[in-house]
Amino acid sequence: MIHDVRCDDRGFTLMELLMALWIMGVAMAMVIPNFMRAIDHAHLQKTAGEVVCDLRLQQVKAQELQSFQEVRFAPFSNFYQLYGDGEGVLSTSTFEPTTSYFEGYLHLPQPTVRFDDNGNVSESGQIGFVDPEGDVMNLVVHLQYGEVEILHHMVQ
Repeated sequence: MIHDVRCDDRGFTLMELLMALWIMGVAMAMVIPNFMRAIDHAHLQKTAGEVVCDLRLQQVKAQELQSFQEVRFAPFSNFYQLYGDGEGVLSTSTFEPTTSYFEGYLHLPQPTVRFDDNGNVSESGQIGFVDPEGDVMNLVVHLQYGEVEILHHMVQ
């Protein structure tokens, strides 16, 4: 006797596949902007942190070597340079991608923060960085002892 064998394992219909793709697309559309925002914020924090580290490095170097050290910012660009007294350019650092100066320019009276042989600074003011979402990190450089504090806020 021959049995009629039927399999219902015929796979998914085109409509089922399209629905699954549509659901995944909607889910990705909700997740990707938040993920990109987190990446931009991480770039902002990293740029601010690197500038603080380089300012501190130059301050300590000025005290140890008893010579002037500088951090020179490029006002309408995305980099800055470390200078040593009599040594010239020590290094060049660039901002992380998507990070730029707040309002597009450097908010210091002069584009150079110069540390004297005691580690005191010649300029005080703010260095503001912003990401595409409007998240802002301000580095406040205080006159004399070169204290640096980080202020974080959102631009509305």
